[in-house]
Amino acid sequence: MPSASRRPRPVSLSKTAGKDKNFIGLTEKIFAVLEAFNANPREAVPLERMTSLVGLAKTSTHRLLYSMRKLGYITQDANGSYSLSEKFYALGGNALPYQHLAAIARPILNQMVMRYGESVHIGVLENNVVLFVAVVSSQHAFRCAGEVGECQYPHSTAMGKCILANLDSEKRGAVLNARGLPKMTPRTHTDRDLLELELERVRSQGWAINDGENMEGVICIAAPIFGRGDTILAALSMSGPANRMTPMLDELRKGVRQAAGRISLILGARRVLPEELVSVS
Repeated sequence: MPSASRRPRPVSLSKTAGKDKNFIGLTEKIFAVLEAFNANPREAVPLERMTSLVGLAKTSTHRLLYSMRKLGYITQDANGSYSLSEKFYALGGNALPYQHLAAIARPILNQMVMRYGESVHIGVLENNVVLFVAVVSSQHAFRCAGEVGECQYPHSTAMGKCILANLDSEKRGAVLNARGLPKMTPRTHTDRDLLELELERVRSQGWAINDGENMEGVICIAAPIFGRGDTILAALSMSGPANRMTPMLDELRKGVRQAAGRISLILGARRVLPEELVSVS
């Protein structure tokens, strides 16, 4: 997790641009500013602090920030402090779940498997199904793990419910209309009205469960992952055989929510879990 104590390296054009005629020194300055924002993900940065972080003269720092704000990639609040804008994050927003999310989440997923012993997954909504983009499998001989690239229906999976619950009604309806509610097991919810009621609970409580609805004898617990602007990006789940999962449901639910909350914070979300449940250490 980035923190205000992690400072970007001061700009040193003499060591970079000075040795390479093809290198544009302004590039290094711009990315020094971006790294400073990355080190302060949850607060706007005043000009004085930005100047200190990037290691440039105050007038140079101000001109960079001014130019980036004129282009719409930075905003300035009433106190004069700066933040990256929605326009900036939109540049990579579409590619994030596929190219970066797995790398960001991997250390957290590994920690979860080591702590709880069950398989963990991250999935995104793609073509109206849940696409697995990261998987860390349990070491148990009998485990319940998907594969990267695997797709599943959203209505019968905990990850899918988390994503559906946080879409607007029009988009959620389009997803459900496109794929329907096929019965995967005798426990699968195939009634649209009952599913909507469950999604309301998922949205308010911040987690979802799939108790044998996608595969008999398997329980899956999931929590949503949000990005900047509090948009739903993905979901994180833990799956295992019911006989191992059931005795630890409360503990696993808390762990899944904490992990999803940590990833959401890294991605710049403000809509995270209740403070007492989120660990960012």
